[in-house]
Amino acid sequence: MKKRLLISILCFLLMAGLPLLSAGGHMDGEAFTEMFGAEETESAETSVQSQTTKKEESKENSKSESKTEKSQNSENDTKQKSATDTFIILDTASGKTVEVGDRDFCMGALAYEMPPSFEKEALKAQTVALYTHFCRIREKQRKEPEKDLKGADFSADLKKGEIYLTDEVLKEKWGSLYDESIKKVQTAVDEVFGEVLTSGGELIDACYHAISSGTTENAEDIFGFKCDYLKAVASPWDTAAPDYMTSADFTTAEFKEKLSSFGISFSGKAEDYIKNISATPSGSVKTLKICGKELTGSQVRQTFGLRSAAFTVKYAGGKFTFTVKGYGHGVGLSQYGAQGMAQQGSDYKEILQHYYRGVQLGIRS
Repeated sequence: MKKRLLISILCFLLMAGLPLLSAGGHMDGEAFTEMFGAEETESAETSVQSQTTKKEESKENSKSESKTEKSQNSENDTKQKSATDTFIILDTASGKTVEVGDRDFCMGALAYEMPPSFEKEALKAQTVALYTHFCRIREKQRKEPEKDLKGADFSADLKKGEIYLTDEVLKEKWGSLYDESIKKVQTAVDEVFGEVLTSGGELIDACYHAISSGTTENAEDIFGFKCDYLKAVASPWDTAAPDYMTSADFTTAEFKEKLSSFGISFSGKAEDYIKNISATPSGSVKTLKICGKELTGSQVRQTFGLRSAAFTVKYAGGKFTFTVKGYGHGVGLSQYGAQGMAQQGSDYKEILQHYYRGVQLGIRS
């Protein structure tokens, strides 16, 4: 009994001394960023440069060489740290690669994803999600580099302001509000910089989108694979977002022209063209048939330039009308949902816990 008691006390003392690195536990909810299409660009991480040291030439200079080797190893460690603390972007506008420090990248990417007028806790939640997303891309790209990227982690047209907004672009975009806006972005980034989301010790697919239909989507329904932390959750705040519901009209001739590449043989009445619509529980169209040809909701969304695949379509008065809810693929964190939660007093951890199920929040190693 004494031995058992002693072991218990020792275990308790050890556990009490461990730092808590995670928000932990099961979560009530959960890119692929919108720009990456289907929608997580999976990239990889190159092996880091290795440093060689000279072999010992004699016993007399072994101490000197040992010091040199330690110095070289130290220099190599610095290079390795630098490599993983920098994002390399292939600027498609110039064809050149650009290196951006992690913190600066987070600021430019956050400014691209959310307006600085959003609540700070929403900005912080978005920062953690995007940093996790791009760290995962970098990690994969450097392990299995794609030749077309020329050693970069991913590509973007920096002149047009894709993915990451440079300071030059931000000054032009925000004008007289630059100082105030950049301070809000910087404060949000600094308060969570380095924090990432993991599952099973691996960086998660931190999908996010602008506006859900009112409920986010299961990854399996949109992307075709099951993922425990990307499950559908209620996001009622989205329904109050600007342009939550939009519509798009197409005449019969425009409708046919848009679909010409699919080889559809149109016949019969226009009101009978569309049948067998299958939708997810959250409202996104999975498949439908147009004159017998089956298309996915994503194909229809892309073809007609719809804001999401959560649409209904009706024919009347010589035109097809698409009524669309939300904006984006609907998987993972909803940006307007995060804003709504923050406005109601939720902090960034609660927001992340709502949209990503069962993941851990910690500092990137």
